Amino acid sequence: MKRLTMVLLAAVAFTFGTAAFAADAPTKPDCTEKQKALDDANAAVKGMAKADLSSCKDKKGKEKTECEAPLKDKAKADATAAKEKAKASKAALACCKNPTKKGCTT
Repeated sequence: MKRLTMVLLAAVAFTFGTAAFAADAPTKPDCTEKQKALDDANAAVKGMAKADLSSCKDKKGKEKTECEAPLKDKAKADATAAKEKAKASKAALACCKNPTKKGCTT
C-alpha cells in the first residue's frame, strides 16, 4: 500500500510539473501583418509598369527627349522605392520569425 501511494504521488507530481513547464513554453509570434506587408510589396514590384510616354508621342527630337526624361526618371525612382520597401518588409518578417537573428533589434 505504501509503495502504491508513493507511485501515485510521483505520477501526479510529474503530470502537474510537466503541464506547468509546457505552459511556460514560448509561443511563436504572430507575423501575419508582416507577411501581408511583404506580399503587398512583392506584388507592387511585380506590378511595376514602364513609364507612360503617351503624352510625349506627338513631339519630335529634342522636345520628345526632354518630355520623356522626367517620366522615365520618376518610373525608375518608383521602382527603386518599391524594391527597397520589399527588402525592408522581408527583413522585418525574418526578424519577426526569429528575433535573435543578427541585425534584428528586440
